[in-house]
Amino acid sequence: MQYIFKKVPLFAELNEDEIAALISITTTHNVGKNNVIVQAGDDGNAMFVLLNGSVKISYYAPDGREVILSLLEEGAFFGEMSLLDKQPRSATVTTLETAKVAQIRRRDFERLLLKKPELSLKLLSEVVSRLRRTSLILERISTMDVPHRLYSYLQDYCERFGKPHDDGILIHLPTHQLIADQLSTSRETISRAISSLKKEAIITPISSREVCIDTDAIETLLLALQ
Repeated sequence: MQYIFKKVPLFAELNEDEIAALISITTTHNVGKNNVIVQAGDDGNAMFVLLNGSVKISYYAPDGREVILSLLEEGAFFGEMSLLDKQPRSATVTTLETAKVAQIRRRDFERLLLKKPELSLKLLSEVVSRLRRTSLILERISTMDVPHRLYSYLQDYCERFGKPHDDGILIHLPTHQLIADQLSTSRETISRAISSLKKEAIITPISSREVCIDTDAIETLLLALQ
């Protein structure tokens, strides 16, 4: 368990005794695929750390359409905003696959921040980073056509989750529907755009979900928009 928590960027600088103390105030849960962990509008009395698996953060528009704000993978945390402002949950968090999460209650988390104030800076840095990504999503939707929204999305996704591989970056590509929901378009439109990138060898399939992205080519496509 200590090894898993040490991989979480928020806690990476804690020593073994501090990690052990952290583990003592957490409870872990195994959550099945497509289950809601956090519901928008609920009271927020805990934050969560994703020990394995992946989740989506979303809200529902007035017309009932789901808008996906972000995807998170192992090592990420969520639910922290309600701990900071003590307001209801601002979004819904749903598992994309079977996941394991660690839950930290508000009062225990507040004590941890008082003991380790440097965690507050890391926490604020991540919150700001997510706000910037949300702003980027809105900018994509309002100023870019669908292909360029996709190019920008792939570039950002490679920076966040990718690993070097041959002449590109290796990622687990989200489903076409998940990408479409984030870029405010249809699955069919995303499928056509991705097929085109595969024909041009900008996206190279490695396995059923893994692909290699030629990020230099993606950058060139984005520069062509300017």
